[in-house]
Amino acid sequence: MAQIAEDYVSPSVRWGLLKQDFPEAIVEFTHSQGVEIGIPEAFGGKEEYCVAQILLRPTDELPVLGYKPVSDARINKNDHASDAWNVLCTKALGRALKRAGYADTASEMKLVVTYKQRLAEHAALADGDYLHRVNETDNVVEPVIQKEEAPFVPVTETKEDVAEDIDDEWDTEEHQKEAHVLLKNSVAALPEDLREEARKIHETLNGRQWPINSVSQYNYMMNAVEALHEKWNEQDPEADF
Repeated sequence: MAQIAEDYVSPSVRWGLLKQDFPEAIVEFTHSQGVEIGIPEAFGGKEEYCVAQILLRPTDELPVLGYKPVSDARINKNDHASDAWNVLCTKALGRALKRAGYADTASEMKLVVTYKQRLAEHAALADGDYLHRVNETDNVVEPVIQKEEAPFVPVTETKEDVAEDIDDEWDTEEHQKEAHVLLKNSVAALPEDLREEARKIHETLNGRQWPINSVSQYNYMMNAVEALHEKWNEQDPEADF
C-alpha cells in the first residue's frame, strides 16, 4: 500500500522552484508509445504513456522526461475523459521534476538548497569577497548565502504556519492563473466524496476564497489535494511522484 510522505512536496510547488532556477524552462505533455521514449518492449514498451518533457533552457537539445502509463488513468462517473488526462500529466510532471533534481520530499529538497548555499560560499571565496569582509568585520567572516527568491513550503506546515508567512505574494499573474488551473483540474479529477473533502479543507483554510491570493495557502491546499489523490490511488505503488 503506497503512502504519501509526511513531508511530501507537490509537483506545482517543485515546478515553481525549478522556474526560480531556470526562468525560461518550459514543459510539454505528449502521448507516446513506450518504445519511442526508450522503454524496452519486455518492460511495457508497447504500452501508451503520458509524457512530460521539460526543457530547462531554450538551447537544450534533450528534454528531461517523466512518464505515466495511460492504463493507470481512471474516469469516474460524470467525469470527462480529459480529467483523467490532467491527473496523468500532473504525475508525469512530478516524475520529470524528480529526474531534474527537484525531489518530492522537504528533507531531500533541503539538501539541495544547502548544496546551493555552499556553492555560493565557494564562489564568493574565489572572487575574493571573503577577504574584503574580513577587513571590514575585524576577522569575523560572514558566509555569503544565496537567498531563495520563493519561500519553500513543505507539506507538514499547519494553517497557523500559513497565516504567518511574510513573503506570500505570487510572482506573476500568469503563474497564479496556471497554478489555479492545475488545482481546479486536480480537484475535478477526484471522485465526488473526495471532492467534498477538498471543499471542506478549502472552507476551513480561507472560507473557499478563489482565487487564492496567498501562495502559502495555495501550497497548503494543493498538497492537501495531492494527498487525497494518494488516498484514492493508494493501491498503486507507482502513484507517488
